[in-house]
Amino acid sequence: MDMLAEQAKFETRRKKAQDFLLSVDLSDDLYAGASVFSLIHGARREAAEAQLKFTAEWFEHPHPHGRDHRGEADFAAISMVPALFRCYDDLSQACRDALDTFFLARDYRSMHGSENHALMARVARLLAAEFYRGRQFVQYGKTAEELHAEDEGYIDDFLMYRAGRAWGEFDSLGYNAEDICILNSLYTFTSSQRLRKKAGMMIDLLLLDMLLDSKAGIYGGAHGRSYPEAVLDSTFASMVTHGKSHIYHSTMYAYWCYYFGAEAGYPEQLVYHPASLLSDYFPSEAVFRIARERKLPYSHKERKHLHVMTAWMGDHIHRKELALVEELSIDKRIYVCEDYMLGGITHQDAYPEELVCAWYAHHQQHEWELTLPGDGRAKIFTHHPGDPGQYKIHNQWTGDSFCNCGTHFCTDDTAIHMYNIRKEEEYPFINADIPLEFFPERRECGSYLFLRHGRLGIMLWFSNGYRFVTEGPTAGFEAISDGRQHAVICHVEYLEKYGSLDAFAAAMQALPIAFDRENMSVEFLDIRMDYENRWVKGELQTFPYQKLYESPYLNAEYGSGILEITVGDFREVMDFNF
Repeated sequence: MDMLAEQAKFETRRKKAQDFLLSVDLSDDLYAGASVFSLIHGARREAAEAQLKFTAEWFEHPHPHGRDHRGEADFAAISMVPALFRCYDDLSQACRDALDTFFLARDYRSMHGSENHALMARVARLLAAEFYRGRQFVQYGKTAEELHAEDEGYIDDFLMYRAGRAWGEFDSLGYNAEDICILNSLYTFTSSQRLRKKAGMMIDLLLLDMLLDSKAGIYGGAHGRSYPEAVLDSTFASMVTHGKSHIYHSTMYAYWCYYFGAEAGYPEQLVYHPASLLSDYFPSEAVFRIARERKLPYSHKERKHLHVMTAWMGDHIHRKELALVEELSIDKRIYVCEDYMLGGITHQDAYPEELVCAWYAHHQQHEWELTLPGDGRAKIFTHHPGDPGQYKIHNQWTGDSFCNCGTHFCTDDTAIHMYNIRKEEEYPFINADIPLEFFPERRECGSYLFLRHGRLGIMLWFSNGYRFVTEGPTAGFEAISDGRQHAVICHVEYLEKYGSLDAFAAAMQALPIAFDRENMSVEFLDIRMDYENRWVKGELQTFPYQKLYESPYLNAEYGSGILEITVGDFREVMDFNF
């Protein structure tokens, strides 16, 4: 593989992305990342420095959007870190004083308990401690040297844990992109060659994880903590959640475009966090081999650990809490072929009741998806909607926290789902994302819906029937199925086997479907499933999966921190044990 050619193409994309970032409006650059980037490049100095000073005075004035300062102080910290290393001496004394006060006297750890917040604050503090060597961090009661040693050990342990057990916010369409931003800052600015190497390897692993669940940048299957916009449209690249303040927050689709280039027919949205544009990280040859040379079809199985977010908050890692979930996991599978991807959660363990964070189960989780080529909106999935608030833990399109009513399983061509909505306060229906514009031919037959997409015939069966929403913002893609107990089946085949969609529909309706509402079990073709077990061709499936990753291209034993990448005659071992 010509890695020099890949590097040259990447540099062209990076230059285009940098030029875009230098043109964005700085008036609502909430975390000052774009302003720091402009200052480093000697552009718009007056406006950029004014915004940087305003952000550095984070705790000294009301939050511009009325939120709690403690929620995003770590976002501000990680965004301002490059200013310390790249343009500090060029700033006015007043701006330097504001930065000094922020990093040396204010507590910029987030009040939110998630792994990206925990890692973000630690990396920002580690790098600040490198810059402010010999100084006292008043807010933490420690010297820079003491904090640096403490945070270096924490980050090393964190990355090792993730290398062996995957990320808690697994395959997140948005937060894995935040993790790449954090790791890019660590890779670029740390003086620790150990952490630099591990940060680079971890970005490689996050990209490999995405690549094997993706086609043309469209990230399929199940996802941990993700927002509705990205779940509904896989090419949604900028989480503009509050005016322009999130202008440089990317999703994983954007990073596919950044590192590998946008595929023909898909949008190339160059919206990236400045930390990534400042980084000298470049993916390894193994990553590019997977991106360019993998062969379809294949299946990819993964074992994700249960995210114990409370274990990573505070001054020390709470290893007793981690030990409680060591044998528990979220298992997922995806089948990737030329015409579709079908993937989802195949089994998920419950949290031990003694864990304070047991409520986190299914938090903003996306459980399954049939992903089709041609557009980021071309997909089908079902969900039990909760609070319609966009970013709540159980909302209209993602998450099932506190309810936990769903269970799912999928093979190469079939996905089966059950919902048992037992809590009276929860909505007594499920919904589905079925964007009709992508299906030029369809048949509605009672509880069945048959769709054609290219060469594919798609069967959807709803135990309680369905109705399409005809008014409002979800008209044309949302379907509703009423009731508290549901079974849903999605089955995909090539129409050439049948000759027409009508013949496919007739053949599917002739197949028996057994749904036992009392015992909550369902059977279709050679698959049988209840809430605890799954059988294929009469064989009981074993969970959790033994391996962290298992596919023709990426394999790793759970907990080992050793990953083997294989593409044709190419083989590379990625070992985090050093």
